[in-house]
Amino acid sequence: MAGIEDIIETYVTPESLDGQLAEWMREVRPYQWRKIEPLHPAEAALLVVDMTKPFVDDEDCPLYSPNAHAIVTRVDELVEAFRAAGRPVIWLVQGHYSVEHDRGEHLSSWWPIAPLEGTSDVEMAAGLEAKDDKVIIKRRYSGFHQTDLECTLHCLGVSQLVISGVLTNVCPYSTAVDAFMRDFSVYYIADCTASLNRALHVGALQNVAAWCGHVVAAEDILKALLPSAGESG
Repeated sequence: MAGIEDIIETYVTPESLDGQLAEWMREVRPYQWRKIEPLHPAEAALLVVDMTKPFVDDEDCPLYSPNAHAIVTRVDELVEAFRAAGRPVIWLVQGHYSVEHDRGEHLSSWWPIAPLEGTSDVEMAAGLEAKDDKVIIKRRYSGFHQTDLECTLHCLGVSQLVISGVLTNVCPYSTAVDAFMRDFSVYYIADCTASLNRALHVGALQNVAAWCGHVVAAEDILKALLPSAGESG
């Protein structure tokens, strides 16, 4: 019987990331026919989705993606750039009080393994730190579903969202769609997202470009946020 292990492939590494990025962007281009709106740092926030131990570090976890390692350093660079610019960084973390309380029968039937609050399941992956940033625990794929993310963004005066994390086609993607439906401008970072295989990753990038956001590279955001950082990178 087929299982999730049958669709997992390593399609990117830290060393191949730049070369792969160029290929992904070529494949996204036919879907991205709209003009990309400029990023206005004073209106922007960074969302980092599920860059936690079960997804990035724990090879025995069904949620683990071998491709997540490729983006850790680049996500960290983006985080530090937002902090240096005085802009919000918000970490969205899949976590549950218990299966009975908030996992639900339907979600549990699809994903029997539940990341639990109060355990290493909700800790950031090696190489990443939330520091004083806000961390929001989410119960479902989208960071907007029954959380205070929207309230937080409005309180901070944010209208543009830069989205990173894993898995490209699941939680960051669901969050991007929900952000679009709430009238936020979405910037989806091709080289700061990763999935279980290349087809899922590129397909999600194409879907975002066609329907709800701008697919860009981390370097594009760095140049808009901190011009000197973009030049040095």
